[in-house]
Amino acid sequence: MAYTVLARKYRPQSFEDLVGQEHVARTLANAIEADRVAHAFLFTGVRGVGKTTTARLLAKALNCENGPTPTPCNECGPCLEITAGVDVDVQEIDGASNNSVDDVRRLQESLPYRPQRDRYKIVIVDEVHMLSAGAFNAFLKTLEEPPDHVKFIFATTESHKVPVTIRSRCQQYDFRLIPHRLIAERVRAILDAESLSADEEAISVVAREAAGSMRDALTLLDQLVAISDDRITADTVAASLGIAAREALYDVARAVLVGDGAGVVGAIDGLADKSVDMQHFARQLLQLVRDLVVLKLGAGDPAEWVPEEREAAEALIGDVDILELQRVFRATSKVMDEMAHSPNPKLMLEMGLVRVATRPPLQAVSDLVARLEALQSHPGFGGGSSGGPRPAKTNPKPAPRSAKPKTEAKPKAEAKPKAEPETRPEPGPKPQDPEQPIMPATKHSGGFHTSSGEVLTPIRRAALQEWEELVGTLEQQQPALAAVLEHGIPKAVGPDRIVLSFKDGSFYGRQAESPESIAAIVRIAEQQLGARPKVEIRFDAQGEAATKTVAAVAAQRKEAEAEAKRKEALNHPMVRDAVDVFPESAGKLKVHIEAD
Repeated sequence: MAYTVLARKYRPQSFEDLVGQEHVARTLANAIEADRVAHAFLFTGVRGVGKTTTARLLAKALNCENGPTPTPCNECGPCLEITAGVDVDVQEIDGASNNSVDDVRRLQESLPYRPQRDRYKIVIVDEVHMLSAGAFNAFLKTLEEPPDHVKFIFATTESHKVPVTIRSRCQQYDFRLIPHRLIAERVRAILDAESLSADEEAISVVAREAAGSMRDALTLLDQLVAISDDRITADTVAASLGIAAREALYDVARAVLVGDGAGVVGAIDGLADKSVDMQHFARQLLQLVRDLVVLKLGAGDPAEWVPEEREAAEALIGDVDILELQRVFRATSKVMDEMAHSPNPKLMLEMGLVRVATRPPLQAVSDLVARLEALQSHPGFGGGSSGGPRPAKTNPKPAPRSAKPKTEAKPKAEAKPKAEPETRPEPGPKPQDPEQPIMPATKHSGGFHTSSGEVLTPIRRAALQEWEELVGTLEQQQPALAAVLEHGIPKAVGPDRIVLSFKDGSFYGRQAESPESIAAIVRIAEQQLGARPKVEIRFDAQGEAATKTVAAVAAQRKEAEAEAKRKEALNHPMVRDAVDVFPESAGKLKVHIEAD
């Protein structure tokens, strides 16, 4: 006789045997006893949690010769044939391969006929979400008003793909993931029935790797029974499944928590020698850290450990702060993300966990604030309110400069210019250069030195200043036109003529040469200059510097103001005191200036 796998051999034959889905079993049993069984059901949930098994149990409960009853006898003809999957009145359809409109139409043609023997004709459609849109639409009318002797049971792992028009015609039951404890109990019972032995840690690993699926657990158990000799051990499970033993997992977690980078490297190398899947190990480690956080919080037994494993977990987190555990969890999660995008997961895991292990210790914010307040109140610092000079930072600099002339034979005139900026009493207006007079500031001005160090000629500066005043006045009346004219280079600005130059093909130039723009320029010039000049627009500015426009000058002024604000913020006494508290932040401070 052919071998029957454990998942089929020990499939539940009654609602009482259904593991982990008591809410579904109880509801269906009550509905059968009250004779309030719906005509259509939708069973949803992940793989291996009992959807198809429950559908067969419901079919047996409705068609048992002693029924309808929530406890089918499993001895009559309908019960035995439904269990074997050969009952003529119970059709099990694979939705993945029978998903067309024609398949649904052939099914509908058979529904009006009474069942050959059983009480109900039952249609079980597995993976119903695989049906086509046309097939779902063909089902609608029949599903809403089927014959009295027909029951529909749909099962799917992806309920969101089932149209809402189908879901609204069915009673929906959500199957949950089976808890670790219940899977372990079921595996232990099957091992006893099969006269097999296994240690508790091996059973715990099988239940954990099943991830809530009873079928996955029994499939793993089948594999372990085949590879083991007399007794299934945790090492056998780890070797056969390519996963890390719990001891190795705890060794890595311990090295990470205590900051032993060398221990992390050694442990990861040992896992690599055993061909452990690094992605799977990272998931195991992340789950363990999560369980340690829950255990530290005292929120119950998160992983339902065996006693030895729980003792090891409690010893691991005995002296570790809860914030450190949360920090390790977040860092390990980031390492997993890096592994997913790396061609060498082992390398990313190793170096990532070393980074986590060598993390700097946490410091309480209250302690840092207290240190900062102490620095502010210290008389040697300028922390406070006066904002005066800071001797600790300014005193060491003049000493080398004062000692330098004694050791060098250079004239004192070379050292004198360096000391002048520090002996100047206070900043004041610079004397005007007769060759480059400084023009008074206007709305758009802010200095005429370009960012490249270029200084505009006196003639150009005069034209640019006049043009800035004209554009500033125009901005109050026609801001859109002023925004266009800001991009022109003033060649000449006077009562007789105004010449603006734009690049060839410039959009701004085309806007500026329109009759309306020319008229507006003439009108503003008449107000400012007392005459109506001739306005000429040229397209020959290929070689001109882009800094000779009003827009460029305004941008330079804004940039200079922002830079001045940055320097002022970085030189603020409070900021300098904070740098003393956090020396590693020196040179890394970023200043954000909000727009006015």
